[in-house]
Amino acid sequence: MSERSSLSRRLLIAGFYFASLAIVALVTAFLTRNFTGLGPVPERSAFAGRLPSTPDGDRRRFQMFYATNRDTSDPATFAERGSKLGNTISTGVFDVRIAPSMPIKPFVWFDSEQMEWAGQKELPEQEFLEQLRTAVAASPNKSVLVIVWGFRDWFRSAALKTAYTAFALDINTPIIMFDWPGNQGEGPNGYMASRQASEASAPALGQFLTKVQRESGAERVWLMGSSLGCQTIADSFKWLQSQPELIAGLPKIDHVVLAAPDVSAQAFDDKFADSIKALSRYLTVYVSSNDKALLMSHWLNRDRRLGRLAEISVPPEERASQYQLEEGLELLDLQAEEGLSNLSMVDATPINLTRNLHHFFTDSPEFFDDLYRHLLQPDSMVSRRLHALRAGEGRNYWILWND
Repeated sequence: MSERSSLSRRLLIAGFYFASLAIVALVTAFLTRNFTGLGPVPERSAFAGRLPSTPDGDRRRFQMFYATNRDTSDPATFAERGSKLGNTISTGVFDVRIAPSMPIKPFVWFDSEQMEWAGQKELPEQEFLEQLRTAVAASPNKSVLVIVWGFRDWFRSAALKTAYTAFALDINTPIIMFDWPGNQGEGPNGYMASRQASEASAPALGQFLTKVQRESGAERVWLMGSSLGCQTIADSFKWLQSQPELIAGLPKIDHVVLAAPDVSAQAFDDKFADSIKALSRYLTVYVSSNDKALLMSHWLNRDRRLGRLAEISVPPEERASQYQLEEGLELLDLQAEEGLSNLSMVDATPINLTRNLHHFFTDSPEFFDDLYRHLLQPDSMVSRRLHALRAGEGRNYWILWND
């Protein structure tokens, strides 16, 4: 009888001990998340389904905005793969039907079982702005996200990819696709023609951004570019700095995000450093040292691209460190020397595992998770899968892990 009593007491003490540990862990987590001076960190799971939509059979219908400098008088622009550059900016909305269970994976936006094109409608500029103001006012952060894609995309492919990105990111904010004719053909000649189209599209993007900043009512304008679309953004900022009457009194863009940027490192230094400091609050650059698409761009342009190691002929296994990106270190130098205190560089090499080792910005759940938290709380590193590789001297360098 006494042995049973003693055993019961030991079990009771052990249970109390483990329960106490669990309570301490919960309290510590609560204090860390709510009393660190940064506020609670949002979890994507808590915002599931927040992107505005309406029921449509067994799917949900999402409407998004667009602005394009394609020639919209060309019937192929919206119906096929028209690639003519126009002289004006056309605006409107497009609808996409999405299955609630759509996964994050390559090319899923072309899978009709997961996503379905539901039409596009041009709107006069004032009607476009009125609808945008209504959507911004209804968003919790009074925000808007502008997305710029890169090489090869035609209007509909860019629109479907925009809807997919918005669905995966799942922030309650209106989404605008700025579309430019990046589909100027395949191969080296097509790529170089697309670079010319990108440069020609920069003023149109600059003009459109000023409209959004002045007339949308948004308190936070987020601008995201990928691949060659980052060059369009960089050139548009440089153009805006040459238009003082256009940017006078403008609020700053809250956050610029460049993912796998196909931008010359030298051009970035020469054109973008002053512009980004003058026109935006935060800049985040996601780069990857194993990006094969940017390796091809390096060869075609005969200069280094952001996010590619300068010694491209050295196999990864023979490098001193997979993460010692020379272009990345140049970005960090900009942070310290040019006063870009709100610049963050994130090395996405560990999550860059899919097609062409380039498209982590569409194919990696980890990228969407990190971008979600970074847009909502750019000063917080809590609950992000980041490892600080290099810090100090005004520099911040982060690695985004996949586990």
